[in-house]
Amino acid sequence: MVLVLSCGKGGNNRAPTGLLSGNWEMTLQPDLSSTTTETEAGFLLQKNNSLTGELLLSAQSECAGLGSVQGTVNGSNVVITLDQMGQTVSLTGVVSNDGSSIAGTYSILGSSCAGSSSAGKWTASPVKPVTGNYQATFTSNNVSVGSYVFALNVTQAPNAGLSTTTISGTMTSTTAPCARTVSIAGVVSGTSIVFNFLASDGSTALGQFRGATSVDATTLTGTYDFLANNQGCAGDGGTISMVQQASS
Repeated sequence: MVLVLSCGKGGNNRAPTGLLSGNWEMTLQPDLSSTTTETEAGFLLQKNNSLTGELLLSAQSECAGLGSVQGTVNGSNVVITLDQMGQTVSLTGVVSNDGSSIAGTYSILGSSCAGSSSAGKWTASPVKPVTGNYQATFTSNNVSVGSYVFALNVTQAPNAGLSTTTISGTMTSTTAPCARTVSIAGVVSGTSIVFNFLASDGSTALGQFRGATSVDATTLTGTYDFLANNQGCAGDGGTISMVQQASS
């Protein structure tokens, strides 16, 4: 797979070293009338004019899989080579001056998994690290349980240029029905995020959160479940909304 991000005559705009390092969410749409999209997500590392990293092609693609990035940055022109499932994808676009977006057009040559070629528009946004204090509201599917609140402190691991990176932390509650002190072991790729809920010593699985983060990492939303246990929890599931709290 080949990704080519080019700004044509805009090459006088120079992306600072490391500007493209981070977690990226890329959306590929075949044409303006289509509601079908594909997603590339993962982490890029920029050192001087070089790019490395790993992206995961997912969503509705028939050729889902990982690909290693090798690329170069020249001003706001970027060239990335990425092989995924034996297909070749070429994207041309523009990196904004502040690195807050990339946009352009792409083409995909037919491969054994896709069987045909396609082309369209694409956009990309960096996703800020999920690090800090959050307040999470759990809304149970069981009306007799209602809703309850957890306070979270989480830290995203440094960018290693892989398709995912880990998140760790703790969360506490005074009203939750299944656990009051929980440790978190999670992963994030693009805006997709998963938290595994564990006992405070990490020895026992308690449940899981599956959802998405906003690109500015201020809100996380999705679904959760707590497993039944011998501490009086019959199991619980529902929706969750987390909001980042201002630093003290």
